[in-house]
Amino acid sequence: MIAYIICEGIDDKQLLKAVLPEISLNQVEIVVGGGISSVKSIARSLVVRRQTPVAIVVDSDSTVPELVQMRIRETTEIIESVSVNTPVKVMLFVPELEAIFFQDLQLLSKLLGYAPSQDELSLAASRPRKVLAQLLAKSDKVRNRSEIINQLAEENINNLRDFPTIQELIEFLHSVREPANV
Repeated sequence: MIAYIICEGIDDKQLLKAVLPEISLNQVEIVVGGGISSVKSIARSLVVRRQTPVAIVVDSDSTVPELVQMRIRETTEIIESVSVNTPVKVMLFVPELEAIFFQDLQLLSKLLGYAPSQDELSLAASRPRKVLAQLLAKSDKVRNRSEIINQLAEENINNLRDFPTIQELIEFLHSVREPANV
């Protein structure tokens, strides 16, 4: 095992598996942790027991840069306090994982079967989960996040891979690979 990725929910795991390049997922296990407290506990246990690099990928639940940085710092400190020399990386989706769907509006429109309004897109910057749920309720093509994720085709997800949190995760996984496996 090269590393563990700990996320909050099953849909988060499904999306990470769909968006991350296959090579990044080789010998990586994605663990669903539930809420942030459980995620931290699981991360600490894996670092102590398995001494394997851990990436935590959760929602920031905020768009305020200072709060986001504080959450990263606090979570990192909690995990690193038991990590000795095991690499740990905390990455937050700002404000929520669903923000990634708004990275490529052309793809989102194609998946939904219609183009979201400018008002919906403006609200999505601060409330992507809520807006995505509203968009899905109006769609005739997809009804939930799982269906959207299942619809992602390999040629369509390159823009999603450019999402900053995904890029950060790919870089972390690349950095913890043994040189012979790179």
